[in-house]
Amino acid sequence: MSKDVTLHLDEFGHRTLTRFARGSGATEAALVRTASLYYLSEREAGRPSWRARGFGARQAAPSVQIELDEETWGALEFEARRQGVTPDTLALHALMFFLADLDSGRIGDRLEESFEED
Repeated sequence: MSKDVTLHLDEFGHRTLTRFARGSGATEAALVRTASLYYLSEREAGRPSWRARGFGARQAAPSVQIELDEETWGALEFEARRQGVTPDTLALHALMFFLADLDSGRIGDRLEESFEED
């Protein structure tokens, strides 16, 4: 069973999601799933930007509805409860967190480190 998440993106966010999804050959849903799992994997990193404090749901158009698998939805829902935000808000925060790390090269650095460890 899957669950729907609604991301209220501003124009920049929507363009960025679309651009990264097209560029990677993935669907927007796959990108949001990847972003959510990446975000959740960073829980213990101690980064100030990790928590979704002050990242309230924005009612900006256009919004994008994404279908997530039950496992990813459950993990987001659990963490959203811990942080006192909605799963939709946390999914949006996770996406922005992921895209920022992707743009900065941080994800590439982490991949390189994991390959060196193996």
